[in-house]
Amino acid sequence: MQDAADALLALGAEGLQLTPGNAPCEGFLDDLRARGVPVRTHHGFDARALRRPVWSPSAECLVDADSVHPPRDVDPASAHWVRRAKSGDFHALTLETMYPGYALGTGDALTWAMDLGLKLAVDVAHLHIQRESGVLPGHVWRRLQDYPSIHEVHVSANPGDRDAHHPLRPDTFGLEWARARRADGTPLILECYMHRLSDETRRTQVALCRGTT
Repeated sequence: MQDAADALLALGAEGLQLTPGNAPCEGFLDDLRARGVPVRTHHGFDARALRRPVWSPSAECLVDADSVHPPRDVDPASAHWVRRAKSGDFHALTLETMYPGYALGTGDALTWAMDLGLKLAVDVAHLHIQRESGVLPGHVWRRLQDYPSIHEVHVSANPGDRDAHHPLRPDTFGLEWARARRADGTPLILECYMHRLSDETRRTQVALCRGTT
């Protein structure tokens, strides 16, 4: 965790999103806090483990994170999740827009979420998959762009059929809109697989997010 954080901060990152998957590192969070690094926690992040369970079978959220994925359609929580969302149980959570196979994975589901006034973390790469799958109508995307309760924006590229977390290109779907939301103060989070890239390419990715290249 510490090595990954140091490599990203050396790029001039304004903060870090802490996500599941890195091997635990003793004192990791204490070190970031002592250095004054802004952090946002995501989904099943745990500083002491690879990941934590996010949803109980009854759709109770088990993590205290800045944003979480809603459950997959095949998860035990799925049967209860929609009911609890309708009841207002998740209004304190920021829920990420997903792709088919998950809750919030279609345009109809996004319309439903906006009608409920749910807080959203908009992942434009996931929306690209929705669009390429034919389940994100243009009018829903246009409404979502102006939705007032967006608390994060996530960006990466993919070929439209899977969540590949490829590096951004200047023409990546949703990138221009994401930059505009960043300019308005919404946290913009780059989610491409930076560990696979050269240092020069990493810096280009950061510049693309900022609109300086």
